[in-house]
Amino acid sequence: MQSALIEKARGIQRKLPIQEIKKFGIERRRDDYFLNIAYPSLQAMDSIEPEVIVHTIPSVGNRIALYLHIPFCTRLCYYCHYYKVFNAAQALVEAYLTALMKEITFYSQAFGGLKVESVYIGGGTPSYLDPDQMKRLFEHIRRHATINSGAEITFEMHPESVTLERLKILRASGVNRISMGVESFNDTILASENRGHTVDEAIRAYEAIVSAGFENVNLDLIYGLRHQTISIWEENLERMRELKPISMCAYYLRVKTSTPDAKLYQSGADGFPSEEDLILMHIMTFEAMKEIGYEQLIVDWFIRTTEHFHKYQDHNWRQTDRIPLLGLGASAYSYLGGIQYYNINDIAQYIEWLNRGKTAIWRGEVLPFDEKMRRTAVLGLKMGIDRQDFRSIYGVDFCEQFSSTTK
Repeated sequence: MQSALIEKARGIQRKLPIQEIKKFGIERRRDDYFLNIAYPSLQAMDSIEPEVIVHTIPSVGNRIALYLHIPFCTRLCYYCHYYKVFNAAQALVEAYLTALMKEITFYSQAFGGLKVESVYIGGGTPSYLDPDQMKRLFEHIRRHATINSGAEITFEMHPESVTLERLKILRASGVNRISMGVESFNDTILASENRGHTVDEAIRAYEAIVSAGFENVNLDLIYGLRHQTISIWEENLERMRELKPISMCAYYLRVKTSTPDAKLYQSGADGFPSEEDLILMHIMTFEAMKEIGYEQLIVDWFIRTTEHFHKYQDHNWRQTDRIPLLGLGASAYSYLGGIQYYNINDIAQYIEWLNRGKTAIWRGEVLPFDEKMRRTAVLGLKMGIDRQDFRSIYGVDFCEQFSSTTK
């Protein structure tokens, strides 16, 4: 006998005109799907001269959203496509940290001082850093940038590296938002995705974060993982009902060609949930989170109170031409003064370039005016577009600008 949630979700699913929508070429397939986090994408870009960007900086202003990439992990999670290095020795971590600090110093000088509106430290696994390294990184940031009062400062953590000592350092450094990837509250699935932690360990890590005084905590889950069933996904949603973090991300599994999951999917798609089950899981998530008291404000992202709205993503996606994004570290991307660019995605080259006094800038593109509007549209669709704000920035109405498409 199916639960009330599953029964309700199936009823909604039956009413959806899925086949009619597919006739228009609209279909989300896990092996041919990408949720843009930047625009244009790296694959669409050629190399760019760093001087082009450096010469643009004086015209940008020094209010920024700051991203730092820490590319270290203990193991390969089978779904992950982000740039990372596994089980790095301390010598390499120290060399990377030194290079990252040099990059921070360079941009601080180029901007004539940085005024930071939001900070996001992601990876990889930022909590791979030991407490002393974390402390030194934040001290260096504050020496070379002014973090505005009330700024959101997010630090990503993995359950296996949540310790009281690390949490104390983060609290003392001003971090006020923790995002932790749990991905599944099922031990079999965690093992099959090579996560390196159990359900109990993830729950204890979450409780430790809350006990350390962090109110604003986000937990990540993924639906569509191998061996995941409808009932297992419902168990995940029940765990969220019990834990009630401030926010929760329920990511749709993207089967990226560079990941182990892609190879597993190609060799046996039957081991993964069907497309129909994925739609059902999606509906279940919306219905369950609404019932618990959450609101969806960003694609796949649910929040319990608007007081803790994710400011960094607002800066990164919706206010893209108001708050420049400065991404530092290997593989990080930036958007400054109408230029979208990426750092080199190789840790050895990144360290070498910074040690030689170069920038880490690798590929990029100067966006013409109409492409800047498209960028705002593409990224803004993930969390809403303010027509009045769009008009004030670009001088045209959003709906009129994109009223028709050409083939």
